[in-house]
Amino acid sequence: MATSQPMISVAGIRAIIGESLVPEDFLRYVLAYATMLRGNKIVVGTDSRLSREMLRHLVFGGLMSCGYTVMDLGICPTPTIGMMVRDLRSDGGIAITASHNPADWNALKFFNANGEFLYRRQHRRLLRYYTQQRFIRAKLHDLGQVRLYANAVERHVKKVLRAVAVQRIRRCRFRVVVDCCNAAGSVIAPLLLRKLGCRVKAINTDTDALFPHEPEPLAQNLGQLSRATVRWRADVGFALDPDADRLALVDAKGRPLGDERTLALVVDHFLSKTRSPVVVNLSTTRAIDDLARRYNVRVFRTPIGEAHVVQKLRAVHGKIGGEGNGGIIIPAIHPGRDATTGMAFILQAMAETNQTIATLNASIPDYALIKRKLRLDHRDSEELFAAVEREFPSPRKRSRLDGLKLEFSDSWVHLRPSGTEPVLRLFVEATTQARAREIYQRVRQLL
Repeated sequence: MATSQPMISVAGIRAIIGESLVPEDFLRYVLAYATMLRGNKIVVGTDSRLSREMLRHLVFGGLMSCGYTVMDLGICPTPTIGMMVRDLRSDGGIAITASHNPADWNALKFFNANGEFLYRRQHRRLLRYYTQQRFIRAKLHDLGQVRLYANAVERHVKKVLRAVAVQRIRRCRFRVVVDCCNAAGSVIAPLLLRKLGCRVKAINTDTDALFPHEPEPLAQNLGQLSRATVRWRADVGFALDPDADRLALVDAKGRPLGDERTLALVVDHFLSKTRSPVVVNLSTTRAIDDLARRYNVRVFRTPIGEAHVVQKLRAVHGKIGGEGNGGIIIPAIHPGRDATTGMAFILQAMAETNQTIATLNASIPDYALIKRKLRLDHRDSEELFAAVEREFPSPRKRSRLDGLKLEFSDSWVHLRPSGTEPVLRLFVEATTQARAREIYQRVRQLL
């Protein structure tokens, strides 16, 4: 999907190789970030995209020119980078990854000193430094250096293991298939699962190869995992996105459960043991609200974006949160989405309840959910929002926190410009598939 401009948001700066990804622009963002921090050490890691070496050396050179020591983690998950910012007492971190975007995209994601993505206020500061272009420069003897740090993944695994009932999981000897998409999950997922006593079939673990399928862990991209799960008679199948911060599930019969179910399953298990407010974004399923009522806790909703969820979790002292795209956030492990944390808690839920993933899934309220990407064809998004409000004049609740969300007794619809792709995202959830399709078609016709 081509675009003439890079996508810039709290999720970082991302663009297409050979088109909108202009190296000198990306370098200026690195220099702006280094100037904004005014520190001396930054952690850098990457996913497995073929363009990683180009951006990696660009990032290294920019940071060294500003006098920084660069802690090079190599190929590793994005949440690992965030963890190492704190563990290594760094001033910040950069993840070189375009997450779920196709292979011809790449991106820079920036962390603050807490190992969290930049908040909106911090992101605005970064943009000001980028615009002003008055960057710090190191003299010859103050130039930075690059140091390889090889133990980041092992430290990440240890943090996850400390948070779950390892012996209880090990006794079950689960059979697990994990699709690592030839990406960053390849270096951590099989290791974690084996330490949890699982019999593991890991597929697509060659980090020097192309992505074997579209990298976003949606149901339509999980065919290989579904077949392998059935063939190997596994208890569960896991799918990770390229930077291993999102997790999707397949049951023992090879049926994808849907990315929204990952968070719902983990929230259900977590709240059964620990009461806490839950923080999710506006587009996350209503099943989270049902679970919150089950356990008598509050739900807080934020704009889309991990940084927004994490900031609210901190504000309300929440212990569990995430996004409906398969992103699990348990701040005690890491204040950011983490697929490995999700895997461990799913296995713990299965072990402690002695139930299959399908049975656990059936115990959680389910809704018909439609997610689509729409091109505006040069129409202004506000014009479309106004048309949608005219089409649905009497919602029970209206929100302009992020785009437009209208809620009804049996359904809701949410439209917002994407921060990661040049599209408008449309979400519709309802108690029945027919109602969801009706709302979707009415919005679609407005285009």
